[in-house]
Amino acid sequence: MTIRKASFAPTLKHAILSLSAIAIATFSANAPAKADDTIYFGVIPLESQDAMREKFTPLAEFLSEEIGQPVQIVVGKDYQATMDDMGSGAIQIAYLTPTTYPKSDRQNPDAGIVPLVKFESDGEATYRSYVIANPNAGIETLADIKGRKFAFGSEDSTSSHLMPRSLLVGAGLDIDKDLAEYKFTGSHSNAAKAVALGVMDAGGVKQSVAEEFANEGKVKIVAKSGDIPEFPICVNRHLPTETAEKIKAALLKLDPANEEHNKVLMSIDKKYTGAEPALSEDYDIIREMVLKLYGEEFYAK
Repeated sequence: MTIRKASFAPTLKHAILSLSAIAIATFSANAPAKADDTIYFGVIPLESQDAMREKFTPLAEFLSEEIGQPVQIVVGKDYQATMDDMGSGAIQIAYLTPTTYPKSDRQNPDAGIVPLVKFESDGEATYRSYVIANPNAGIETLADIKGRKFAFGSEDSTSSHLMPRSLLVGAGLDIDKDLAEYKFTGSHSNAAKAVALGVMDAGGVKQSVAEEFANEGKVKIVAKSGDIPEFPICVNRHLPTETAEKIKAALLKLDPANEEHNKVLMSIDKKYTGAEPALSEDYDIIREMVLKLYGEEFYAK
């Protein structure tokens, strides 16, 4: 009997194909490779990835038509993923929070991340963070949260972590000493659901989420923050200046009196009524709050 030994030495062709496959697989877990003139628009996952993709698809379609280039939504698996993709250029534009814009810029100084516009809510380019409580928890004031369980959203979130935490500190509460427990649930909707279900006694979320759950009788509103600069849409150096200007003009053009424009705005947030130009210094109030609560270590990955 003749026994043939199987050969495991790859041919040159196989080696090349293998290396190509590895390169494709490791390019980015968060965004697809840019093979054409598609613009990849990153979105911070304030809610589930599917929910955020649905909210922003009308905006992507609007921008595609306005600038004559395809725009594809890429929802990050978490806040840091979107910030990382802005730094690497896997995405060229992103809907960021008032905290993740300065944090992404600080983590990626060579990426040239700048805000183009910030959205307006009911005609104002500011919004608020709310502290909510389960209706049956017996919580009427921030002081009543002492010894209770508190739900934050993402650790990088302005209105579901930093601002609610600042409100608690202002009420004399140290979250590490004065709370029975606190958890980062990952998103505004997750935090609100945890409070509504009684899994947590109270929590911090953005205004629109708090009002939605409160209007349904699922939570009660305990406290509100001062004004916070609205969410910016930012670009990086990987997007040509001419294209960035076209996108900015298209965003500033959004008018709630126009039925199609209103659908785009309402899809993202029912309170959105348009956009206005944004500057880096608009977010200095957030930078100051971060330094007060955490110091420079907040910007570490």
